[in-house]
Amino acid sequence: MTTIRIEEYIETIYIICLEKKIAKVSDIKNKLGLNSLATVTEMVQKMEEEKLVNYKKHRGVTLTKRGFKLGKQLIEKHKTIEELFEIINVRSSIASDDACLVEHIISKETTQAIKKFVEFIQKEENEDILERLDDYYSKSSKKRKRENTR
Repeated sequence: MTTIRIEEYIETIYIICLEKKIAKVSDIKNKLGLNSLATVTEMVQKMEEEKLVNYKKHRGVTLTKRGFKLGKQLIEKHKTIEELFEIINVRSSIASDDACLVEHIISKETTQAIKKFVEFIQKEENEDILERLDDYYSKSSKKRKRENTR
């Protein structure tokens, strides 16, 4: 069973490995904003025991098939949640940060429902829904500004 912390590591290693093929412990540390290489090494060794990564000291980390599959699922979940947040008018930077938090706690069933909803909303024949939603947000934002200036 994976923890939120392991999922964060898997997602980070997945992203790094897409760019560089091999994730160095220092790359993982920097991307996660951590201070200690020892902490990263310890977690990577734990993940190796769980057969999520392959780790070679002084060479780096790669994902196993199982780790790669999990990484891909986490990235897809993150993107789906982020798209939903952007649809409901959350600023992109906040949508990304919040998606990062939410992706680790929602169920597969909820993720699938969100994915279907986002796909539905983004279909070309539903463009009017997005336009109406944008219009609604614009009007409600103006109304709040007027109320706050009174």
